[in-house]
Amino acid sequence: MIEIRNLEKSFGSIKALNGLNLTVKQGEIYGFIGRNGAGKSTTMNIMAGLSKPDHGTCIIHQKDVKKITHPSELKIGYLPENPSFQGWLTAYETLEFLTGQSTKKEKRENIISLLEWVGLGKAKNRRVGGFSRGMKQRLGMACALIHDPELLILDEPTSALDPEGRSDLLSLIIDLKNKGKTIILSTHILSDVERICDRIGLIHDGKLIIEKQLSELMNDHNKPIIDVEYEDNLPSIFYERISKMKGVFNIEAFRNKLSIFIDDRKDVKEIMRAITLLDIQITCIQLRKNTLEDLFIKEVNGK
Repeated sequence: MIEIRNLEKSFGSIKALNGLNLTVKQGEIYGFIGRNGAGKSTTMNIMAGLSKPDHGTCIIHQKDVKKITHPSELKIGYLPENPSFQGWLTAYETLEFLTGQSTKKEKRENIISLLEWVGLGKAKNRRVGGFSRGMKQRLGMACALIHDPELLILDEPTSALDPEGRSDLLSLIIDLKNKGKTIILSTHILSDVERICDRIGLIHDGKLIIEKQLSELMNDHNKPIIDVEYEDNLPSIFYERISKMKGVFNIEAFRNKLSIFIDDRKDVKEIMRAITLLDIQITCIQLRKNTLEDLFIKEVNGK
């Protein structure tokens, strides 16, 4: 579906992409993650045919994006991070304009059905200028789907939504996958990636440093973590004692909290017992599994 090889893109002296290689398979939800400025949006703009790479290839539906004359040739749906619209048009008129058709009955039914599907059925006749950012994101999703594309490129699709709206949109994305669509999703909300994505690609400084099946990736990094919350500042002596305990391979310190990464589950019980014996006012201690966020922080901070 998408094959990217040795992709490079610079903006003046800033190298946004530095030999990026990436593959998105047909019918999957691909989570594209990375820090701000890592190259995610640049990559997605190239995929959408809105920008040309300096070097390398981006093949979509067996077409090289460098050789197309208009983005519509790629037959994709694209939702940018901050979709913009003509404020004087209604939601219905916005989609009607994109279809390039008059209000034939079939087109009207399709537009109304799509607006209802993204949660804007009751707002179809409201002017977009009065929409909240979350409503605009929903309308952007409808715009991306108006021509029933096989491939959807979604840049931060849930960033402006409340928890209920996020859950609704993630369910819609899963429905699209079940209908045979291929979706590439960029987001900073890594719990969303864990919930719906089949594979992930982690980009750092314009290069892909991880590309793997999500379930396989999490199994590879399935190390237990002990979270310890305490009342006062932790004296450095206690930090040193914990770091030297058998089985502890990493510690992340936050305000009034430590996350202690354990190499082997068999050491957990003894480590937890030893921590409770330290002269620390502990308010909470709990064992949890590695999350994608833990892995993300570890990988990007180690580069």
